[in-house]
Amino acid sequence: MNQPLDSLQRLLRSPVRWRKGLPDLGGNRRKSPLAEDLQTIVRVTARTPEVMVRISGKAKGAKHVEEHLRYITRNGDLTAEDESGQLIIGRRMVKEAAAAWMEGSALNRRSNSRDTVNIVLSMPPGTDRDKLLEAARQFGHETFGNGYSYLLVRHDDTDHPHCHLTVRSLGFTGQRLNPKRDDLQAWRAAFAAACRQHGIAAEATPRRTRGVIRKPKKQAVLHADKAKRSSVQREKVREALMAITRSNGAPNKFDQSAVDMQLQIRHDWKQLADHLARTAAESGQDLARQIHQFLARMPAPETERMQIQKQLRQHLQQQKDYDNANSERTI
Repeated sequence: MNQPLDSLQRLLRSPVRWRKGLPDLGGNRRKSPLAEDLQTIVRVTARTPEVMVRISGKAKGAKHVEEHLRYITRNGDLTAEDESGQLIIGRRMVKEAAAAWMEGSALNRRSNSRDTVNIVLSMPPGTDRDKLLEAARQFGHETFGNGYSYLLVRHDDTDHPHCHLTVRSLGFTGQRLNPKRDDLQAWRAAFAAACRQHGIAAEATPRRTRGVIRKPKKQAVLHADKAKRSSVQREKVREALMAITRSNGAPNKFDQSAVDMQLQIRHDWKQLADHLARTAAESGQDLARQIHQFLARMPAPETERMQIQKQLRQHLQQQKDYDNANSERTI
C-alpha cells in the first residue's frame, strides 16, 4: 500500500488500536471502499458536527432501575418506546417496565454487575429534533434491538437535542452488556451513520484525527464546576506548579507521547493533501485545499497539563519582571 493510503488508514482507524500500538493500516476498523473513506475525509475537514454518545451511568438494583426510568420519562410525563416499538406511557407502565427488567436479573450476575447501561445520544443546538429521534430509534434497533431490552426517550429541555437510551444489561440470551472503549467508538460511528440517513449532517471521528488532545470533562466534574465546588482544577494547577519547579521544562513522557502522536497525525493529513493536490481531478485539488485549511485551524498540539504549565510560566515570568522593575525604581 502506498504512503497516501497508509496515511488515510491511520487517520480513520480506531483510537483503541492506536493507543495499544497494534498493527497499522486500519487495525480493527472495517476496511471500507476508498470512495467512502474520502467522503469521510470531506466531512471531517468541513467540520461536520460530531455526534455525542455518552454512557451517563449504570443502574443497579430494582429501586435504582425504577428511579432512573422515572427520571428519563420525567415520572411518566414523557413517552418512551421499547425495542419492539411499544409506547410506555405514564407512571404505571414505567413501573411495570422496571419490574419486568428485574425478573431473572440474577442470571450471570457478579457482585459489581449493573442492571442497566444508560446512554445519551446528542447533537449540537439547531439539529432537527424529530430527525434526531428517528436516528436514535434506528440506532437503538440496529445496535440492541435483537439482543437487549431498552427504553428510548427524547428530551427537549436543553439547547442540545438529545435522547436517553437505557438498555437492560441482561440480554435475551443471558449475555450481559459490558461496553468497552472500542464499543463506544463503534456506537458513535453507527449513530452518525443513522443521523446521515435521516438527513442530519454528522460524523464520528476520534479526537486525535481532529487534532484534539484534551479529553472532555467528566459529567461529575462539569456539575461540580457549575456548582463552584470542584477541586479538580485547583489540583491540576498545584501539580503543574510542582512540575515546573522541579523539572527542566521538558514535557513528561505521557505528554510527549501525546504530542508525538499529534505530529504524526498532522504529517498524515499533509501527506494526503499533497497527494490529492497532484491529482488531475479538480475535486481532489479542492479537497487538498480544504485539508490545508483544516490543518491551519487545528489547536496547538498540547495536553491540558502542558497548557497549564505554559500559563503558569508566563505568569511567573510576568511577576518576576514586575518585581525587577520595582526593585530598580527603589535603587
